[in-house]
Amino acid sequence: MVYRILSITWANFPVHYALWMLMVYLTDVWKVKLTDAAAIVNVFLGLQAIPQSVLLFSAHGLFGNYPVLLGSIFACCVGMGFLTMSTPPVLAKATGTCSAYQPECIGEGQRILFYIALALSALGAAGQAVSFPSFLVEQLGENANMPCIWFLQCFAVILFKAAAVLGFSYISPWSLWFGVPAICYTVAAFIFLSGSCIYKYVKPEGSPITTLFRVLAASISKLFYQLPTDASQLYNVSDRNRQYVPHTNGLRCLDKAAIILPDQTLEEQLRNRWRLCSIAEIEVTKFAIRTFPMSVTFILAGVMTSLSYTYFLEQAKTMNNKVGNLRIPLAVFLWFQLEAREKFPKLYHILVNWRWGSEAKPSAPRVGVAVSIILGVLCTITAAKVESRRLAVVKSYGLAGETDEKIPMTVFWLLPQYLLLGAVDGMFAKSLNNYYSNYFEPISASYMLSGCNLMHGLGCMSNILLVYIVSKVSRRGNKLSWFQDTLNKSRLDKYYWTLSWLLAIAFVLFVVISLWYAYRRSKEEARTVYIERSVTHIGTETIYEMTYRVGNRRNNGTIVDMFPSFG
Repeated sequence: MVYRILSITWANFPVHYALWMLMVYLTDVWKVKLTDAAAIVNVFLGLQAIPQSVLLFSAHGLFGNYPVLLGSIFACCVGMGFLTMSTPPVLAKATGTCSAYQPECIGEGQRILFYIALALSALGAAGQAVSFPSFLVEQLGENANMPCIWFLQCFAVILFKAAAVLGFSYISPWSLWFGVPAICYTVAAFIFLSGSCIYKYVKPEGSPITTLFRVLAASISKLFYQLPTDASQLYNVSDRNRQYVPHTNGLRCLDKAAIILPDQTLEEQLRNRWRLCSIAEIEVTKFAIRTFPMSVTFILAGVMTSLSYTYFLEQAKTMNNKVGNLRIPLAVFLWFQLEAREKFPKLYHILVNWRWGSEAKPSAPRVGVAVSIILGVLCTITAAKVESRRLAVVKSYGLAGETDEKIPMTVFWLLPQYLLLGAVDGMFAKSLNNYYSNYFEPISASYMLSGCNLMHGLGCMSNILLVYIVSKVSRRGNKLSWFQDTLNKSRLDKYYWTLSWLLAIAFVLFVVISLWYAYRRSKEEARTVYIERSVTHIGTETIYEMTYRVGNRRNNGTIVDMFPSFG
């Protein structure tokens, strides 16, 4: 059963490497302008991240992990198939167009297929990201971390990465470039489906995000009610063996969700969980909302990620990719980036434990995010320096015009910025995962992370707006825009310097918000809240309530479920 489940993850590698080259396909075959091609790719990247919150809610609250995963696999299969069919030679006879890789050979039907393929592939990737980890745990349970499974996964990952990097270097036609991964993924999908009869179906138990919406709905429904001057008059879980959650004064508009109406009994109000919430539920909702300002600074992380799929790749395409007589495939740089993404957080973790020990662990995730922003500044500065050198070589050899000639500058000049970008992505993802895992149970932490992924996806898309604004501003004074139709006429080096300044500002904002947030939490450190769920039966109704106990997290190792799921 294990190989059936993991086959999907293995087949994702060739798909990832194939889609990584979308920018080159659009500029070489479709002859799309530099900024327009980057905009299409940025929207595609954003669609992989933005729907994750909705799909996560669908998996936990509506359909279950297996149906969502199955739908995602189907979407990815169809998407890759449509992408292959959108290349000129495949449907040339059916559409009456030519079969050459030229823009005039791409008909309207092929363009529609292309955009549908990108949407389906992005939706499939988003669905797998949120449903596959939970599905794997449902099927294997504690066996998911067995050494034999870990060894099998590591071996397969190395094998498929190597096959993708080396295999794509020998694939030239774009129809095969997209077609081979499509076939691999379809085969993996059939292998996965062959185990459907033995997979366990786990019914959804409810989504933790329901608590947040319940608090918002209850507070809005009592918008015109007056808050009592004494917070003890608000509803909280009653249990003499447990203590109340301490009430905070911030975001007092949400406190109205706990107002007990005088014209109804408490039992009657408890039956409608969307009209009355406890202080505990309100406080954890406040906790989630207070982290929002910090997560806004993560938008630039999405802008950084998009560079690997757009402008970095376009730079690599114009440079000399030969070492002697050996041609180096551009996919090698994606491999370096993914390796840096995986290895750098581990190195950071080792250094933190060696230098500061366990005392630094509570603040290590926030420091990790700050480090990722600093690495982003170094990455953009490095990219600006390399691009300035590349443009100097272009000018000295007179290659600024329309030409497909390679620039006599080795492509390995780009390796440092790819490694730094991988480190940025890895540190950012790992630090956020550790941060939310410290305060939430896994299912609730996944929702917070999906919110961060939402910001990340918005960052990928906001790169379009940022490029537009920079282009407009750079035209002032009758000057040429930094973004022209081709890369050799553009001034990406100046754009990279602009990103480095924006990242520096984001770093300052993140540090200020993080320190303010840490200060607020330190005031109540001695009264750490541990939320627990209790069940009350009123007639035929089952009411789920929350309370807490005071304790020291580091001593007892308890993880708080800030958003308990309600069935």
